[in-house]
Amino acid sequence: MIKLGSVPFLNVRPLIFPLEAALVEHDFEISYFPPSTLSRRLFERKVDLGLIPVFELLQRDYTVVSDISISSYGEVDSVVLLSRMPIRAIKTVAVDSRSQSSASLLKIILEVFNGVFPTYVVREPDSRFLDGVDGGMFIGDTGLKLKYFPPSGYRVFDLGEIWTKETGLPFVYAVYAVNRGVLLGRNLSALKTAKSIGLNSVREIARIEAKKLNLSEDICLTYLTERIRYNLREKEIEGIMVYRELLHKLFKAEDRGSVFRLNTIISTYPERET
Repeated sequence: MIKLGSVPFLNVRPLIFPLEAALVEHDFEISYFPPSTLSRRLFERKVDLGLIPVFELLQRDYTVVSDISISSYGEVDSVVLLSRMPIRAIKTVAVDSRSQSSASLLKIILEVFNGVFPTYVVREPDSRFLDGVDGGMFIGDTGLKLKYFPPSGYRVFDLGEIWTKETGLPFVYAVYAVNRGVLLGRNLSALKTAKSIGLNSVREIARIEAKKLNLSEDICLTYLTERIRYNLREKEIEGIMVYRELLHKLFKAEDRGSVFRLNTIISTYPERET
């Protein structure tokens, strides 16, 4: 069996549902982890491939399954900043500990795009997440719910929307990264077929997941069809490269020693293994 790691969010369901439902023949053993945990397990080779944040991809020697991603062009709905004040007035912000990729996107938006340098408080996403801070970043299904139903008095800033307004590019949140030496065989085409079947099954997926999340089918369907994009093509790769350059700039400014090499190449998994 090949160990496949995923995150437990609505946005991956079109990629994972066909595998779980045995609509595609495959040899995967699927498990779910928060983004940061999944990244660590892939690095430790406890999983063979995973839908990991691009932040992690840019630091490791992985190959990438071509033309599959979790990305957005404009509003994403599920990566949001909630604040009682305008962005440029924020002095303290809580950051979800589960995703360094989204946290670094927030830092780029605040520091690079807006010249704001707040204090970041890394927290677990619980009922006290917003206590004592000016704002907080939420991701995944929690972020999606808060985009539509924020607490009273809070503004909602969609980070995907801000990124695209500033760069004109998609933002790529996650890709299928494969550990070196792992042979996918027929499972490579299974991932591609699962994507195709999943995108043709979004109405069913939205209906099923809406009940689990206590959201309307319309919200889930809009999210899966109009917000999340699943390709990894020229514009998405360009978006990754701009993100990498901004990370390099950010880390250099913090004197942290950037690990985001400017000569990084997105190495894709071969369509046919030799």
